[in-house]
Amino acid sequence: MLDGTGLRQSWYASLDDADTYFRQLLASHASPDWKRTPLSVDSSGKGKARASPIPEVTDVLLHRKAVKGGDTVYRAILDVPITDAPTSLECWKAVLSAPELRKEWDPAVESAHIIEMLDQATRVSKINFTLGWPANPRDAVIVSRSFNDSTTLVDISTSLPRSPDAPVFIRPSPPYVRSEVALFAWCVQLINDPLSPSKYGPRIRITCFWQHNLKALWTFNSTSSLAQQLCAMMIGLYKTVKERGARVPQLIGFGNGVSVERVRFEVDREALTLDYSIVPEDDDDTPHTMEQGLNELYAVRQHRRLARSVECALPASVGWDVQITTKASSEQVSQLPWTAHATRSAPTSDSTTGEYEKVIFAVKHATLPNDHVVLKVRVTVELSGPSSGIRINGIPQSIEQVEERDPLTHTVPAQVLQDMSSAADMSLNGQSSMGSIAESASRSSTIADRPQLRRAASARTAAGDKSILSRVKRNYIYFSSLMQEPEAKWKRNVEARGVTIAQLDSIDPTLVVYRAEATFVGLGLWDLYSAIATPGARAYWDKLYDDSVLIEDLNELTELWHHKTKPAWPVTERDSVVLKTVYKSPTTIHIFAFSADDPNLFPHVPPADPNVIRTQIDLQGWAIEALSPTTTQLTLLEQSDPKGWSNKASIPQQMILAVAGVGEFAIRCGGPPIVTRLEGARAMQSRYDHERGNFRFEYEPCTSRRTSGVQSSEDSPTTITPPPSAGLPVIECELRCDLDNWASSLDIVVDPPPQSISCLRRHRLSSGGGGLWLTITHDAVGGEEERLQIIVRRGPMSAPKEKGLVMVNGAKVDVDVEELPDREVKNLQKRKRVKPARVPLDQPPVIGVIRRRRAEWDADAGTQTPDEPSRLPTPDGIVTSVPTFVASFNKFFSFAVEQATVTTQQAVAAISPAMVNGMDAIPSASKPPMQYALEALSYLQSVHARPKSEGWALVSEKDFPVYRKTDPEISPVIPVHKGEKVIEGVSAEELASVLANYDCRKNWDTRFDSVHVFEVFGADLHTEFVVMKGAFPFRDRGFYLASLTARETASSSSSRRIASDLEHSQDQRAAIYCVSASFSPESVSSFSPSKYNSYSLPVGRVYVDGWILETLDPYGAENYAIPSTKCTRVVAVDYAGSVPAAVNSMINGMLPKSIIAVESYVKSISSPPLMRLPSVGLALSPVVEDPLRQTAWTLRRRDSNRTLIAARYDPANRAYKSSMIINSSTALSPRRSSHFNDATPKARRMTLTVRAKSPPDEQRQSRSEELSDLPPSTSQTKSVSPDPGRSRSRDGARTSTFTSRGEVRHPKDLLVSELVIDSKLYPDGYEIHLASRIDRSKTRVSLSSPVGDAPPEQKLPFSYSAFTLPPSPLHSAGLNTDRPPRHLLRLTLPTAQYQVSTIQDPLTGEVRSAPPKPQWFSEMEEGRVILEVQIKPAPAGRSSKKTTVTADGNAVTVLAEKESLSSLGRDDLVDSRALKMDLLAGSSGDGDAIPEELQEAVAVADHLLEDASLALQGVSQRDTPDTTKSSSAVPEDSADAGDNMTVAEKFRVRRTHQAPQVAVSIPETPAADSSTNGLLRFLNAYPNPLLRFTTQSRRSSVHSPAAPSCEHVPGSIAGDGQRKDGAGAPDARGERVGLLSRRAGGRGSYPLSTVVIVALIAFLVGSFLRSLLSPADFIYVVPDRREFEEASAGWRELRRLFEVKYVLGGWDFQIAAVRRH
Repeated sequence: MLDGTGLRQSWYASLDDADTYFRQLLASHASPDWKRTPLSVDSSGKGKARASPIPEVTDVLLHRKAVKGGDTVYRAILDVPITDAPTSLECWKAVLSAPELRKEWDPAVESAHIIEMLDQATRVSKINFTLGWPANPRDAVIVSRSFNDSTTLVDISTSLPRSPDAPVFIRPSPPYVRSEVALFAWCVQLINDPLSPSKYGPRIRITCFWQHNLKALWTFNSTSSLAQQLCAMMIGLYKTVKERGARVPQLIGFGNGVSVERVRFEVDREALTLDYSIVPEDDDDTPHTMEQGLNELYAVRQHRRLARSVECALPASVGWDVQITTKASSEQVSQLPWTAHATRSAPTSDSTTGEYEKVIFAVKHATLPNDHVVLKVRVTVELSGPSSGIRINGIPQSIEQVEERDPLTHTVPAQVLQDMSSAADMSLNGQSSMGSIAESASRSSTIADRPQLRRAASARTAAGDKSILSRVKRNYIYFSSLMQEPEAKWKRNVEARGVTIAQLDSIDPTLVVYRAEATFVGLGLWDLYSAIATPGARAYWDKLYDDSVLIEDLNELTELWHHKTKPAWPVTERDSVVLKTVYKSPTTIHIFAFSADDPNLFPHVPPADPNVIRTQIDLQGWAIEALSPTTTQLTLLEQSDPKGWSNKASIPQQMILAVAGVGEFAIRCGGPPIVTRLEGARAMQSRYDHERGNFRFEYEPCTSRRTSGVQSSEDSPTTITPPPSAGLPVIECELRCDLDNWASSLDIVVDPPPQSISCLRRHRLSSGGGGLWLTITHDAVGGEEERLQIIVRRGPMSAPKEKGLVMVNGAKVDVDVEELPDREVKNLQKRKRVKPARVPLDQPPVIGVIRRRRAEWDADAGTQTPDEPSRLPTPDGIVTSVPTFVASFNKFFSFAVEQATVTTQQAVAAISPAMVNGMDAIPSASKPPMQYALEALSYLQSVHARPKSEGWALVSEKDFPVYRKTDPEISPVIPVHKGEKVIEGVSAEELASVLANYDCRKNWDTRFDSVHVFEVFGADLHTEFVVMKGAFPFRDRGFYLASLTARETASSSSSRRIASDLEHSQDQRAAIYCVSASFSPESVSSFSPSKYNSYSLPVGRVYVDGWILETLDPYGAENYAIPSTKCTRVVAVDYAGSVPAAVNSMINGMLPKSIIAVESYVKSISSPPLMRLPSVGLALSPVVEDPLRQTAWTLRRRDSNRTLIAARYDPANRAYKSSMIINSSTALSPRRSSHFNDATPKARRMTLTVRAKSPPDEQRQSRSEELSDLPPSTSQTKSVSPDPGRSRSRDGARTSTFTSRGEVRHPKDLLVSELVIDSKLYPDGYEIHLASRIDRSKTRVSLSSPVGDAPPEQKLPFSYSAFTLPPSPLHSAGLNTDRPPRHLLRLTLPTAQYQVSTIQDPLTGEVRSAPPKPQWFSEMEEGRVILEVQIKPAPAGRSSKKTTVTADGNAVTVLAEKESLSSLGRDDLVDSRALKMDLLAGSSGDGDAIPEELQEAVAVADHLLEDASLALQGVSQRDTPDTTKSSSAVPEDSADAGDNMTVAEKFRVRRTHQAPQVAVSIPETPAADSSTNGLLRFLNAYPNPLLRFTTQSRRSSVHSPAAPSCEHVPGSIAGDGQRKDGAGAPDARGERVGLLSRRAGGRGSYPLSTVVIVALIAFLVGSFLRSLLSPADFIYVVPDRREFEEASAGWRELRRLFEVKYVLGGWDFQIAAVRRH
C-alpha cells in the first residue's frame, strides 16, 4: 500500500519519464523514420487563392513514427508569421494551462477540468473524449507540467500510472473507458535569430507530439481520421490563443500552508474560481525538484515567500473583478485578516514579449491561531470590462510598478532548451520532399487510411472480415434510414398496452416493415438496454423463448447468436441465427440484428434442423432514446419472414408483447447484469437465469483484441522506448448492474481471482449512466490459455439491512458512490422531455465537429478581404499557396481604430441607453400590428418547447430562479428575461382571466398606469396604448402594443376520446399564452396622440411580454396542490429615452418577479366571470416544426355566428361588462337553419337539404344574397363541392335535416352567449342587464358606445337560463371540495318557431307552416345584433339564503346540478367550447404573413380619433342605413392584384382605402336631381370643390395627413336604391344621410352614348381653349453669318406652348417646343 507521498512520487516519476521521452523525440527530429502523413483535402478548395492570412489545415505538416513496443507517435508542425500570431508566450501558456478551454480547440474533447494542483507548474486533469462512440466513450487522467523562457514554451502531459491505491476521483468511471496517453507535448518557439536570418522571416513555430492509445479496435483510429483531428487541433489552438489568450487569468504560485482544492475556469463568464484552504504550516513540506526542473534553491525560496499566499497572473489590457470570501468553523477564524496587492512590471525594451502585459495579483492570509483550525477561501477573478484595473470586492485596487525579475532562467530545463534550439533550425526536406509526398500519399491512400483488422490465427480471411463489416454497415444504413423516415410514411395499425404499431407505407407490396413505439416513465436508458440485450431475460417477456447461445464474438460491437423458440400449437418450433451489433451514444442505444447463415463467413453456424423452421430476419432493430432522465422511448423495427405457413400478420401482436414485456420486466425487476465492455479477451458464453437470479459470463484472452495505435505496414519500429506509464497488457471486463431494483447487494465470484476490481455507483438520474459499474482487471501476461469466468448473484438474504454491499470471492469490496445534490435531482426530475435528434451512430462525433469547425473557419476567411493573400510559409520549403508580400499597416491601423471604438462604447455602456441599430431599431410600419404579436407568440412557443437550460444564464435565485438570455431572434441588444414558478390552488384559466383584464392589473402590477384601446379584431385581440410608471428620475413610458390570447390544442389522440371529462381535463392542461408586442405608431396614425398620450410621454418598445400558463398534471410526480399552474413570464422591454442600459436590464430582471404579486392577488379574490361563448382568444394548431420558423399564418373561423368585442371586469365594484356581435344574418340564413345551434356535432356525411317552397324570383334573390354573404373562397368553391360539410372539421356545420335514427331534426333557438359565473363572487346574488341593437350597416363598431340608446321597438326577446355546473375535475380532486358552485348562464333568442318548414299533412291535406316572422326577426335576417351584457352584484340585505339571479328585473331560476344534467346534458355543461375557438395555424411555407381577419378591425375607439375626422361625423354609426356591402372592401383592381402583393403592400392598400366610416348629415335633395341621375353623374366620384370654403376645421381635416380623406363611394358598387339616390337615404328623423369613406377605387359603367357625348364636349372645350392661344411662330435660327447663304440646312421649328408677356423689363416668359428640320 502506498501513502499519499509515495503516490505523488509515482506521478512525478511518470512525468519525468515522459520528459525524457520527449527529449529523445526532439533529438531524432532529422531521423528518416519520420514519415510524412498527407491530409486529404476537399477538391472544391483546389485552385482557389488564399483570401486570408489565417493558417489553414493544409498548412500543418504531419509526420508519424513507429515506436518499438508502443503506439505510433505523431508530430505536427505549424509555422505562423509573427505579424499574424500572438507573440507573447504568456498567452499560449494561459490557454494550455486551462483545460476547460481544450474543448474549444480540440475537436475530440467533450469536456476537461483540473482535478488537483501538485505544484505551481504541475497539474492533474481529467479529459472526456468523444472518440469512443458508438462504443463506450473514452476518458483520460493526465499529469501536466509547463515551463518556459523568453523564447520557448514547453507543456508535457502523460497519463497517470495505474495503481490500486489511486484516490476515488481518478479511478475509472464506466461507461467511460480509461485510455492511455503516452505523450501529449506542446512546444511553442519564437524564431527570430538576427545572426542567422531565415528566408521566412520572424515566425512562431508550434510543434505537437501525440501518442495516445484510445483502446479502440478497428473502428475509428485510422490514419486519415487522426490526421484530420490533429491538423484541426493545431489550427483550433492557434485561433483560441489569438481570440482568448489575452483574457485568461492563471494561477502561477502558492506556498507553504496553502492547500489548493479546486481550480475552475468558466469559459462563458471568463472567470477563474480558486478554492483553497489555509492549513497549519509544515516545515518539512518542500517542493518537488528534478534534474530538468526547478532549481532546488529557487524552489525553496518561492515556496517560503508565498507562505499562506496565492499568486495569479492577470492580463493588464482588460479589467478584472475579484471577489474574496472566507469561511471557517468559527467566526474568529473566518474573520482573520488578509491582504491583497497587485504589481506590474515596468516596460522593457524586449520585443519578444509583444504587447502582452500582466499584473501579478497576490493574496496573503494571517497566521492561524492554532494547528486545529482550517480557513476556507474562495477567490473568483472575473473579466469586468475593457478598461484596465482591478476591483476587489467592489473596491478599486491600486497597482504598483516594480522592477521586473526574471525567474524563467530558474524554471526551464537547460537540456530541453538546448534540444529545442537545435530543433528550431531543423530541415525537414529528407522525408518531406515533393516526390516523397506523392509516394507516401499513394501508400497512405491504400494502406494507412484503412483500419488494421487483427484476427486470430484460425480466424477467417481478411476478405471475410471485410465482407462482414460491409454487411453490418449496409444493414445499419437501412436501419437508420427507417428510423429517420417521416411520420407521414407510417400507417398506424393498432394500439394496445401502451404500444403503437405502424406499418411502412411502401409502394412495394412485398416490403412489410413494422414499427412499435412505447414510452416508459421511471426507466433509464441502461435498464432497458440490459433487459433487451441480456439473453436470459427474454424468457420473462417472451413466452415462446427457449434458448440463446453465443456462437462467436466477432469484435467489441458485433456478436453471432443462435436463438430458439418453443413450439406452440399449431406453430412449429423455430430458430434463427443473427448477427447482432450494438451502437451507443450518451442519449441513444441502437441494437440491430439480421440473419447470417453463410457457412463460408461463419463456419460455426449450426446446421438447420429439418424439424425446426429457420426464420429469415432481414432486420430487427431496437432504438432506446432518453427523452428525459426519467423517461425513455423504446422503438422496435421488424422486417422478417417467419417461414412455414405462418404469415406476417402475426408479427404486430408479437411486437406488442415484446415491447410491453420489456418495459414491464424493467419496471418490476430492474436491469439485470450485463457486460458493457470487454478488452483484451473474447467472450465465450453468456447465460442469465432469472429464476435463480444469477448471471454467468465466460471469456478467454485474445491477443488480437489488445488495442494499440494504428501502425502502417511499411513503418519500421525504432529503438526509442516510450514511457512505461501504460504498464503491462491487461484484460478488462466491465459490468453494469441495477442495485435499486434487481438486487440490493451482490455476491460475485471471479475465477481466477482478479488483479484489481473497482466499483462505482451512480445515482439513477445521473447523465453518465445510473447503477453499479464494476471493472474487473486480470493480468494478460502468462494467462493466455486460461479461461476466465464471472458469476454475479443476488446477495444473500441473511443480511437484508446492508444495502449496496458488493462481495467478490467472499471479500467485501469498497464501492465508490457518486452522489447528486438534492437540488440537481429535483431539476433532473422536472426536466422536460426532449426527443434527441435521430442521427446515425456509426461515426464518432469528432468527425462532425471537425467538419463544422472547418466550415466556420472557411466562413470567417470568406469575410476577410479577398485581395489580402496568405503569407504563411511552410517549414520544409513546400509552397502551398501563392506567396505575396503585402504590408499590414492598413490592417493594423483599422484594427487599432476598431478596438478603440469598441473600448469606448463598452466603457459607457453601463450608463448609456440601450440602442438598437439597423432595421430593428423601431417597428416597421409595413407590418400590421398583429403580426408583431404573432411573432412574439412563435417565440413563446419555442421557449415552451425547448429545455430551460439551453443558453439561459441564471440572474437571481431569490424566491424563484430568473434567467437571462440574449437571443438574436428577439433583439441583439436587449436580453430576454424569464421567470418560472408554480402557483398552487389556481388553474390556468383563472390566471388568464386576471392577466387579460387591465382593471385587475392595476392591483398586482405596480408599474401599470393606464391603457387606451385602439382597435379590436375579435376574440379579445386588440391594439392599445399602455402607460407604464417610471421610477424617479425617469418619466413614464408609453407603449404601442398588440395583444392576444392563445391556447394550445390537444393532440389528435386525446381529441378522439369519447369521455367528455377527459377532453375537459385535457383542455385544462393545455398551455395558454398571453402575448403582447410593440408595433409601429404609424399604424394608428388616424388616432389623435393628444387624446391618448396627452403628456407626450417617451415611447418604448416591448419586444416580447408573454405569459405561459400550463395547468400541471394532477397525477404527476410533483406533490403540488390540485389544481396547480406552472406560470412562466418572458420579458424583453426597451424603455428607450434616457434610461441607461443597466437600469433597463434591472427593470426587466424584476418584471418576472411579478408572478408573486399575481399569485397573492389571485388567491385573495374570487374568479371573475368567464366568457365561454363567444370564445376568448385563439386556438393554436399543433406545431410540427420549429415555432421560430413560422412565417405564414392562417386563421379559420370556427364560429361565424358570434364575435367577442371586449370583456371588462371591475374588481372594485365586482361589475362585469362584455360586448359582442351576433351575425344573425348568417345564423338565420336558410342554408344554416337546421344546424346553426348544433352543440355536439357528429362525423361528416352526405347531406340532404329541405327548403320551404318559394317563388323562383325569391329563390334566385335569396341565393344571390347567400352567395354575397359568403367569403370569396366559399362562393367560388360552392359549385364544385357536392358536400360543403366535408371541407369542415368536426366542429363545422351540419347540413343534414335528419338525425342518425332517421328522425326529423327540429330547429333550435339561437344560442347567443354562455358565461360561467362563480357564485362565491356574488354571495347575495347578481343582476344581469342586457342592451342590444340591430345593425344593418355592418360597419366597424364604436368601442365607446357599441350599443348606444337603442329604440324601444328594437329590444330583442332574450331568454335566460341558469344552470349549476358540476365540479371541475381539477377542483374536485383538490382539498377544497366544498367551494360554492359555479353557474352557467345561457342567453338565447326564440328563433326556432319561425324556422319550421312548410309541411302538408298527407292524411288531412292541412298545410302547417311557421307563424309570421316578427319585425325583430326580419331585421335580424338583414343585419346583425350588437349585444352588451352587464353583471352587477345584487343589493345587499336580501333574506334569501340562496343565490338570487335577476335579468332585467325578472327573476331567473338556477337549476340544481342534477336538474342541470338532466335538462341540458353533461356534454353541454362541461364543454369548454374550445372547438368553437378560431384556429390559428403557422407554417414556414409561402403564404400571407398574417391573416386578413387580423388586419380588419371589428371595433374602433372613435373617441380617440383625430378631431378632423370627428368633425365630419354628423350622426352615430348605429343610425347609418343599410348601404353597400362593399363600401369597406378593397378596390377591385387591388384585389385582383392581391396575389402578387406582399403583406406590407396589402396592409398599405387596406390602410389607404379603409378608414373608419363616418355617417354625416347632408341637405335633402330631390331624388331625380340632374347631378345624381343625369349626364354629369360621374362627377359625384370627385370631391366637392366647395369644401375649400368651409370652416377651418374642415380644411384641416382635408389637408391633415393623419385624417382620412372623405370621398363618396362610387354608386356602381351599391344597390339600385343607392344608385338612384347617391346622396343618401332618409333616416329615422327624416334627414338624408350619406356614407363617407376613403375612395374605394371602383369605376362605374356608362353607356356608349354618354362616352361619345363626353368626348365631343371635351373636344369642343379644348378647341375653344386652343383658339385663345397665339398662332405658332416659325423662326429660322442662323448660328453664324457665314452660313447665311446656306439657309436650306438650318431650319428649326419653334412651337410656343405658354406665354406670359411683360414679366420684367420688357421681357416675356415663354414655354416652347423646338423641332429640327
